[in-house]
Amino acid sequence: MRQSAITLQIYHRHFKIPLERYFNTVADFLDPWDERAYQFVVHQYLEEMEDDGIVGMVRQEKDENYIYLDAAIRYPLVTDGRQ
Repeated sequence: MRQSAITLQIYHRHFKIPLERYFNTVADFLDPWDERAYQFVVHQYLEEMEDDGIVGMVRQEKDENYIYLDAAIRYPLVTDGRQ
């Protein structure tokens, strides 16, 4: 009997977001510089692109005009268990 296995394929996606849009998106967060806020923004972008990836860790850098997010996006892969 073969069992299916689920593995994750991980990609890093980079986002350059105008600070005004970023702050509008995270308006409900008490701390806009918390990783959960970054993850929320990336999740919103993925939904807009109809991308079903799962958001993992997100790092950020910013300047006076933009926030730059580096996100690990996970995609489940189901295999049939054959080697």
